[in-house]
Amino acid sequence: MTRVSEQSSFHAINHAVGKTKSRLEDLQLKGANLKRVQKPSDDPLGNTELLAIRSQDVDNEQFGRNISFAKAQLAFVENAIEELTNIVSKAKELAIGQASNFYDADIRKSVSKEVEQLKKQMISIGNRRMGNKYVFAGHKNLSKPFNEKGEYFGDGNSTNIEVSKDFFVPINFSGKDVFFTDSESKLADKKPKLPATPIIEGEEVKEMEQEPTINRSLASEKVEQRPQKSIIHHIQALEDALTTNNPEIIQGLLPVLDKDMDNLVRLRTTIGSTINSIDNAFENIEKTKLLNAEYKSNIEDADVAELFTDLTRQQSTLEATYKASAQLMNKSLMDFMR
Repeated sequence: MTRVSEQSSFHAINHAVGKTKSRLEDLQLKGANLKRVQKPSDDPLGNTELLAIRSQDVDNEQFGRNISFAKAQLAFVENAIEELTNIVSKAKELAIGQASNFYDADIRKSVSKEVEQLKKQMISIGNRRMGNKYVFAGHKNLSKPFNEKGEYFGDGNSTNIEVSKDFFVPINFSGKDVFFTDSESKLADKKPKLPATPIIEGEEVKEMEQEPTINRSLASEKVEQRPQKSIIHHIQALEDALTTNNPEIIQGLLPVLDKDMDNLVRLRTTIGSTINSIDNAFENIEKTKLLNAEYKSNIEDADVAELFTDLTRQQSTLEATYKASAQLMNKSLMDFMR
Protein backbone atom coordinates (compact mmCIF):
# COMPACT_ATOMS: atom_id res chain seq x y z
CA MET A 1 0.00 0.00 0.00
CA THR A 2 1.40 3.36 -1.07
CA ARG A 3 1.48 6.02 1.62
CA VAL A 4 0.65 9.63 0.70
CA SER A 5 3.00 12.13 2.22
CA GLU A 6 1.91 15.33 3.94
CA GLN A 7 3.56 17.43 1.27
CA SER A 8 1.60 15.68 -1.49
CA SER A 9 -1.65 16.24 0.38
CA PHE A 10 -0.76 19.89 0.92
CA HIS A 11 -0.08 20.43 -2.80
CA ALA A 12 -3.30 18.64 -3.76
CA ILE A 13 -5.35 20.75 -1.35
CA ASN A 14 -3.64 23.95 -2.49
CA HIS A 15 -4.27 23.10 -6.15
CA ALA A 16 -7.95 22.29 -5.53
CA VAL A 17 -8.56 25.45 -3.51
CA GLY A 18 -6.68 27.63 -6.04
CA LYS A 19 -8.58 26.20 -8.97
CA THR A 20 -11.93 26.68 -7.24
CA LYS A 21 -11.06 30.24 -6.19
CA SER A 22 -9.93 31.06 -9.73
CA ARG A 23 -13.24 29.88 -11.17
CA LEU A 24 -15.16 31.82 -8.52
CA GLU A 25 -13.13 34.97 -9.16
CA ASP A 26 -13.82 34.72 -12.88
CA LEU A 27 -17.54 34.33 -12.25
CA GLN A 28 -17.55 37.26 -9.81
CA LEU A 29 -15.81 39.46 -12.41
CA LYS A 30 -18.37 38.46 -15.03
CA GLY A 31 -21.16 39.18 -12.54
CA ALA A 32 -19.71 42.64 -11.86
CA ASN A 33 -19.87 43.82 -15.51
CA LEU A 34 -22.23 41.15 -16.91
CA LYS A 35 -19.79 40.37 -19.72
CA ARG A 36 -19.19 36.81 -20.84
CA VAL A 37 -16.00 37.60 -22.76
CA GLN A 38 -13.40 39.14 -20.44
CA LYS A 39 -10.28 38.27 -22.41
CA PRO A 40 -9.56 36.94 -25.92
CA SER A 41 -9.03 33.40 -24.65
CA ASP A 42 -12.63 33.26 -23.40
CA ASP A 43 -13.91 33.24 -27.01
CA PRO A 44 -11.22 33.72 -29.69
CA LEU A 45 -13.64 33.75 -32.64
CA GLY A 46 -16.13 35.98 -30.86
CA ASN A 47 -13.33 38.35 -29.84
CA THR A 48 -12.30 38.73 -33.50
CA GLU A 49 -15.86 39.68 -34.43
CA LEU A 50 -16.02 42.10 -31.49
CA LEU A 51 -12.87 43.88 -32.71
CA ALA A 52 -14.39 44.23 -36.19
CA ILE A 53 -17.61 45.66 -34.73
CA ARG A 54 -15.73 48.12 -32.52
CA SER A 55 -13.65 49.25 -35.49
CA GLN A 56 -16.83 49.82 -37.49
CA ASP A 57 -18.35 51.75 -34.58
CA VAL A 58 -15.30 54.03 -34.49
CA ASP A 59 -15.66 54.66 -38.23
CA ASN A 60 -19.37 55.40 -37.82
CA GLU A 61 -18.63 57.94 -35.08
CA GLN A 62 -16.26 59.76 -37.43
CA PHE A 63 -18.80 59.55 -40.25
CA GLY A 64 -21.34 61.14 -37.91
CA ARG A 65 -18.99 64.06 -37.27
CA ASN A 66 -18.35 64.37 -41.01
CA ILE A 67 -22.09 64.44 -41.67
CA SER A 68 -22.64 67.22 -39.14
CA PHE A 69 -19.85 69.28 -40.71
CA ALA A 70 -21.04 68.60 -44.28
CA LYS A 71 -24.63 69.62 -43.53
CA ALA A 72 -23.50 72.82 -41.80
CA GLN A 73 -21.23 73.69 -44.74
CA LEU A 74 -23.87 72.95 -47.38
CA ALA A 75 -26.53 74.89 -45.46
CA PHE A 76 -24.16 77.87 -45.38
CA VAL A 77 -23.48 77.58 -49.13
CA GLU A 78 -27.17 77.13 -49.93
CA ASN A 79 -28.05 80.26 -47.95
CA ALA A 80 -25.45 82.26 -49.90
CA ILE A 81 -26.71 80.93 -53.25
CA GLU A 82 -30.28 81.78 -52.22
CA GLU A 83 -29.20 85.37 -51.60
CA LEU A 84 -27.51 85.42 -55.01
CA THR A 85 -30.72 84.12 -56.60
CA ASN A 86 -32.71 86.92 -55.00
CA ILE A 87 -30.19 89.50 -56.22
CA VAL A 88 -30.28 88.19 -59.80
CA SER A 89 -34.08 88.09 -59.66
CA LYS A 90 -34.13 91.71 -58.49
CA ALA A 91 -31.67 92.75 -61.22
CA LYS A 92 -33.76 90.99 -63.85
CA GLU A 93 -36.87 92.73 -62.58
CA LEU A 94 -35.15 96.10 -62.91
CA ALA A 95 -33.83 95.18 -66.37
CA ILE A 96 -37.30 94.22 -67.60
CA GLY A 97 -38.68 97.52 -66.34
CA GLN A 98 -35.93 99.59 -67.97
CA ALA A 99 -35.72 97.67 -71.27
CA SER A 100 -38.46 99.73 -72.92
CA ASN A 101 -38.31 103.33 -74.10
CA PHE A 102 -40.87 104.39 -71.53
CA TYR A 103 -38.23 105.72 -69.07
CA ASP A 104 -35.77 108.50 -69.70
CA ALA A 105 -32.04 108.77 -68.97
CA ASP A 106 -32.47 110.33 -65.52
CA ILE A 107 -34.62 107.49 -64.25
CA ARG A 108 -32.22 104.88 -65.64
CA LYS A 109 -29.30 106.65 -63.98
CA SER A 110 -31.15 106.50 -60.66
CA VAL A 111 -31.88 102.80 -61.15
CA SER A 112 -28.19 102.21 -61.91
CA LYS A 113 -27.38 103.23 -58.34
CA GLU A 114 -29.55 100.41 -57.06
CA VAL A 115 -27.91 97.96 -59.47
CA GLU A 116 -24.52 99.12 -58.20
CA GLN A 117 -25.54 98.14 -54.67
CA LEU A 118 -26.68 94.75 -55.97
CA LYS A 119 -23.25 94.24 -57.49
CA LYS A 120 -21.53 95.10 -54.21
CA GLN A 121 -23.77 92.62 -52.40
CA MET A 122 -22.75 89.93 -54.90
CA ILE A 123 -19.05 90.58 -54.34
CA SER A 124 -19.62 90.47 -50.59
CA ILE A 125 -21.37 87.09 -50.93
CA GLY A 126 -18.56 85.81 -53.16
CA ASN A 127 -16.03 86.70 -50.43
CA ARG A 128 -18.08 85.16 -47.64
CA ARG A 129 -16.18 83.06 -45.11
CA MET A 130 -17.07 80.19 -42.83
CA GLY A 131 -14.61 80.34 -40.00
CA ASN A 132 -11.36 81.58 -41.51
CA LYS A 133 -11.88 80.01 -44.96
CA TYR A 134 -13.50 81.56 -48.01
CA VAL A 135 -16.40 79.41 -49.16
CA PHE A 136 -16.27 80.11 -52.92
CA ALA A 137 -12.48 80.14 -53.40
CA GLY A 138 -12.08 76.44 -54.21
CA HIS A 139 -8.87 75.06 -52.72
CA LYS A 140 -7.42 78.58 -52.41
CA ASN A 141 -9.72 79.13 -49.47
CA LEU A 142 -7.31 81.28 -47.45
CA SER A 143 -7.25 84.06 -50.08
CA LYS A 144 -10.07 86.40 -51.04
CA PRO A 145 -11.52 85.05 -54.31
CA PHE A 146 -13.07 88.29 -55.69
CA ASN A 147 -11.68 91.80 -55.91
CA GLU A 148 -13.68 95.02 -56.08
CA LYS A 149 -14.11 94.65 -59.86
CA GLY A 150 -15.58 91.17 -59.52
CA GLU A 151 -12.53 89.38 -60.97
CA TYR A 152 -12.11 85.82 -59.72
CA PHE A 153 -8.78 84.61 -58.28
CA GLY A 154 -9.78 81.22 -56.85
CA ASP A 155 -9.73 77.86 -58.61
CA GLY A 156 -12.41 75.44 -59.79
CA ASN A 157 -11.76 72.68 -57.27
CA SER A 158 -14.27 71.42 -54.73
CA THR A 159 -13.78 69.61 -51.42
CA ASN A 160 -15.28 66.15 -50.89
CA ILE A 161 -15.85 64.48 -47.55
CA GLU A 162 -16.64 60.86 -46.70
CA VAL A 163 -20.02 60.52 -44.98
CA SER A 164 -20.29 56.75 -45.28
CA LYS A 165 -18.02 53.89 -46.24
CA ASP A 166 -16.54 54.83 -49.66
CA PHE A 167 -19.27 57.45 -50.19
CA PHE A 168 -17.97 60.99 -50.74
CA VAL A 169 -20.04 64.14 -51.21
CA PRO A 170 -18.99 67.70 -52.14
CA ILE A 171 -19.34 70.18 -49.31
CA ASN A 172 -18.59 73.36 -51.22
CA PHE A 173 -18.80 74.86 -54.70
CA SER A 174 -16.13 77.05 -56.24
CA GLY A 175 -16.75 80.50 -57.57
CA LYS A 176 -16.47 79.11 -61.11
CA ASP A 177 -19.42 76.82 -60.43
CA VAL A 178 -21.57 79.52 -58.85
CA PHE A 179 -20.72 82.80 -60.56
CA PHE A 180 -19.83 81.56 -64.07
CA THR A 181 -22.23 79.84 -66.46
CA ASP A 182 -21.20 76.97 -68.75
CA SER A 183 -21.64 79.09 -71.84
CA GLU A 184 -19.08 81.58 -70.59
CA SER A 185 -16.53 78.99 -69.56
CA LYS A 186 -16.33 77.38 -73.01
CA LEU A 187 -14.43 79.54 -75.47
CA ALA A 188 -14.69 78.94 -79.21
CA ASP A 189 -11.48 77.94 -80.94
CA LYS A 190 -11.29 80.23 -83.95
CA LYS A 191 -8.56 79.37 -86.46
CA PRO A 192 -7.33 82.16 -88.77
CA LYS A 193 -7.20 81.46 -92.50
CA LEU A 194 -4.92 83.05 -95.08
CA PRO A 195 -6.26 84.07 -98.50
CA ALA A 196 -5.95 81.57 -101.37
CA THR A 197 -2.83 81.55 -103.52
CA PRO A 198 -3.41 83.47 -106.82
CA ILE A 199 -3.10 81.97 -110.39
CA ILE A 200 0.27 82.82 -112.01
CA GLU A 201 0.85 82.76 -115.84
CA GLY A 202 -2.07 80.45 -116.55
CA GLU A 203 -0.74 77.82 -114.21
CA GLU A 204 -3.39 76.79 -111.75
CA VAL A 205 -2.28 76.62 -108.18
CA LYS A 206 -4.46 74.75 -105.65
CA GLU A 207 -6.05 76.84 -102.99
CA MET A 208 -4.82 75.83 -99.59
CA GLU A 209 -5.71 77.04 -96.14
CA GLN A 210 -2.38 77.67 -94.53
CA GLU A 211 -2.12 77.75 -90.76
CA PRO A 212 1.33 78.90 -89.72
CA THR A 213 2.33 77.79 -86.24
CA ILE A 214 3.10 81.35 -85.19
CA ASN A 215 -0.32 82.67 -86.14
CA ARG A 216 -2.16 79.77 -84.49
CA SER A 217 -0.24 80.16 -81.25
CA LEU A 218 -0.87 83.89 -81.20
CA ALA A 219 -4.55 83.33 -81.82
CA SER A 220 -4.79 80.73 -79.07
CA GLU A 221 -3.07 83.12 -76.68
CA LYS A 222 -5.65 85.77 -77.49
CA VAL A 223 -8.48 83.34 -76.89
CA GLU A 224 -6.99 82.19 -73.58
CA GLN A 225 -6.52 85.79 -72.46
CA ARG A 226 -10.15 86.59 -73.19
CA PRO A 227 -11.74 87.23 -69.77
CA GLN A 228 -14.67 85.12 -68.73
CA LYS A 229 -17.81 86.95 -67.71
CA SER A 230 -19.41 86.15 -64.39
CA ILE A 231 -22.74 87.12 -62.89
CA ILE A 232 -21.00 90.11 -61.33
CA HIS A 233 -19.85 91.30 -64.77
CA HIS A 234 -23.39 90.87 -66.11
CA ILE A 235 -24.71 93.07 -63.32
CA GLN A 236 -21.93 95.54 -64.06
CA ALA A 237 -22.96 95.55 -67.74
CA LEU A 238 -26.53 96.26 -66.68
CA GLU A 239 -25.34 99.14 -64.53
CA ASP A 240 -23.31 100.57 -67.43
CA ALA A 241 -26.26 100.22 -69.81
CA LEU A 242 -28.51 102.07 -67.38
CA THR A 243 -25.91 104.80 -66.87
CA THR A 244 -25.45 105.30 -70.64
CA ASN A 245 -29.23 105.06 -71.27
CA ASN A 246 -28.93 102.11 -73.69
CA PRO A 247 -32.16 100.05 -73.71
CA GLU A 248 -30.89 97.74 -76.49
CA ILE A 249 -28.07 96.44 -74.27
CA ILE A 250 -30.52 96.07 -71.40
CA GLN A 251 -32.76 93.92 -73.60
CA GLY A 252 -29.76 91.82 -74.65
CA LEU A 253 -28.89 91.15 -71.01
CA LEU A 254 -32.27 89.60 -70.22
CA PRO A 255 -31.47 86.11 -71.66
CA VAL A 256 -28.04 86.29 -70.00
CA LEU A 257 -29.64 86.90 -66.62
CA ASP A 258 -32.02 84.01 -67.33
CA LYS A 259 -29.02 81.70 -67.80
CA ASP A 260 -27.51 82.98 -64.57
CA MET A 261 -30.77 82.28 -62.77
CA ASP A 262 -30.99 78.77 -64.25
CA ASN A 263 -27.43 78.03 -63.11
CA LEU A 264 -28.19 79.12 -59.54
CA VAL A 265 -31.39 77.07 -59.46
CA ARG A 266 -29.45 74.05 -60.73
CA LEU A 267 -26.89 74.48 -57.95
CA ARG A 268 -29.59 74.73 -55.29
CA THR A 269 -31.15 71.55 -56.66
CA THR A 270 -27.76 69.82 -56.49
CA ILE A 271 -27.28 70.94 -52.90
CA GLY A 272 -30.75 69.68 -51.99
CA SER A 273 -30.11 66.25 -53.50
CA THR A 274 -26.71 66.11 -51.76
CA ILE A 275 -28.29 66.87 -48.39
CA ASN A 276 -30.88 64.15 -49.02
CA SER A 277 -28.14 61.62 -49.75
CA ILE A 278 -26.34 62.70 -46.57
CA ASP A 279 -29.54 62.18 -44.56
CA ASN A 280 -29.91 58.70 -46.07
CA ALA A 281 -26.31 57.89 -45.15
CA PHE A 282 -26.97 59.07 -41.59
CA GLU A 283 -30.04 56.84 -41.30
CA ASN A 284 -28.03 53.86 -42.56
CA ILE A 285 -25.32 54.57 -40.01
CA GLU A 286 -27.88 54.70 -37.19
CA LYS A 287 -29.37 51.38 -38.31
CA THR A 288 -25.89 49.87 -38.46
CA LYS A 289 -25.19 51.06 -34.92
CA LEU A 290 -28.32 49.33 -33.62
CA LEU A 291 -27.51 46.10 -35.44
CA ASN A 292 -23.91 46.18 -34.20
CA ALA A 293 -25.05 46.80 -30.63
CA GLU A 294 -27.40 43.82 -30.79
CA TYR A 295 -24.79 41.56 -32.38
CA LYS A 296 -22.13 42.64 -29.88
CA SER A 297 -24.54 41.97 -27.01
CA ASN A 298 -25.16 38.44 -28.28
CA ILE A 299 -21.42 37.76 -28.35
CA GLU A 300 -20.08 39.30 -25.14
CA ASP A 301 -23.04 39.72 -22.77
CA ALA A 302 -23.50 37.01 -20.18
CA ASP A 303 -26.70 35.09 -19.44
CA VAL A 304 -27.60 36.56 -16.03
CA ALA A 305 -29.59 33.57 -14.78
CA GLU A 306 -26.94 31.07 -15.84
CA LEU A 307 -24.14 33.28 -14.52
CA PHE A 308 -25.53 33.63 -10.98
CA THR A 309 -26.47 29.95 -10.88
CA ASP A 310 -22.85 29.05 -11.68
CA LEU A 311 -21.67 31.61 -9.13
CA THR A 312 -23.79 30.06 -6.35
CA ARG A 313 -22.66 26.56 -7.29
CA GLN A 314 -19.02 27.60 -7.33
CA GLN A 315 -19.32 29.22 -3.90
CA SER A 316 -20.77 25.98 -2.53
CA THR A 317 -17.91 24.07 -4.15
CA LEU A 318 -15.36 26.37 -2.51
CA GLU A 319 -16.95 25.91 0.92
CA ALA A 320 -16.91 22.12 0.47
CA THR A 321 -13.26 22.30 -0.57
CA TYR A 322 -12.41 24.31 2.55
CA LYS A 323 -14.19 21.77 4.80
CA ALA A 324 -12.44 18.81 3.18
CA SER A 325 -9.09 20.59 3.42
CA ALA A 326 -9.68 21.32 7.13
CA GLN A 327 -10.35 17.67 7.87
CA LEU A 328 -7.16 16.59 6.10
CA MET A 329 -4.91 19.27 7.62
CA ASN A 330 -6.14 18.97 11.24
CA LYS A 331 -4.71 15.51 11.86
CA SER A 332 -2.42 15.21 14.87
CA LEU A 333 0.56 12.93 15.55
CA MET A 334 -1.65 10.53 17.48
CA ASP A 335 -3.79 10.01 14.33
CA PHE A 336 -0.74 8.70 12.49
CA MET A 337 0.35 6.44 15.40
CA ARG A 338 -2.92 4.49 15.44
